[in-house]
Amino acid sequence: MAFVGRDSAVDSLDLFRLALGPQQPWTVTRTDFDAAEGRLDLYLDFPRGARFPCPVQGCGQGECSVYDTEDKTWRHMDFFQHKAYLHARVPRVRCAGHGVHQVGLSWARPESGFTLLFEALPITFAAAMPVAKVAEMTSEPDTRIWRVIEHHVDTGRAKLSFADVTKVGLDETAAARGQDYVTVFMDMVARGGAVRHRGSRCRHGRTVRPGSARARRRPGSGHRHQLRHERRVHLRHQRVSAPRAGDV
Repeated sequence: MAFVGRDSAVDSLDLFRLALGPQQPWTVTRTDFDAAEGRLDLYLDFPRGARFPCPVQGCGQGECSVYDTEDKTWRHMDFFQHKAYLHARVPRVRCAGHGVHQVGLSWARPESGFTLLFEALPITFAAAMPVAKVAEMTSEPDTRIWRVIEHHVDTGRAKLSFADVTKVGLDETAAARGQDYVTVFMDMVARGGAVRHRGSRCRHGRTVRPGSARARRRPGSGHRHQLRHERRVHLRHQRVSAPRAGDV
C-alpha cells in the first residue's frame, strides 16, 4: 500500500513512522486495518541485537543487552473515526550495575494501557466537561479515565510549591451524601486554588478513616461533584475584592 504524491510515493509504514516518530531502535514494522471493526493496529519492534540504555536514573550505561521481552498493547489516539492501538514487545535489559530492568518507552508511561498522546485527551476534555462524558466520547470506562486524571494531577501537584502563599481562604462541601467532605484552600492573593484536601467523616463530626468500609467507594466517585465545587469556589473568590469570613 502506498500514498502517491506529486513527486513520490510514500509507503504506509513510512507514513506511520513519520507520524509516530519512534526513537531508535524502535520502528513501525506492520499495520493492520479492519474497516468493519473500526480498528487500526500498529506494531512496533526493534531489530535483533539492539541495545538499550539502563532505565535506572543516574546510570550511564547506554549499551545494555536485552534479557527478555513482554508483549504489551496501548490505546492510541483515534485514526479518524477508528480506534487505534500500538503493540510492542517491551524488553527488559541486563545492566552490570543494576541488574534486570524494563526499559522506558517514549510513547507511554509505565503500567499504563494508554499512550501519552491518548492520555492528553481526557486531561484536556475533563477541564470542560464531566468525566462521564469524556468516557463516553473515548469509549473507555470512567474508572480508567479517572485513574489517568488522578495520576497526572498528583504528579503535577507534587511539583508545586506554596512557599510564597501568605493568605488563604477555605471552603468545604460534602462530596457524597454527607459522608465524604472536600476542603478547598484558596490563595487569596493570586486568586488561584492552592490545595484541596479530601477526607471522610460522618454527619456528627466523627472522623471516618478514608480506608474504612464506610469511606470506601468505587474509584472516581465523588470527584465530579468535587471538581464542580472547586470551579464554583474559584469563581466566587475571583469576584470578591476583600477576604470574607473563613480567611486565615
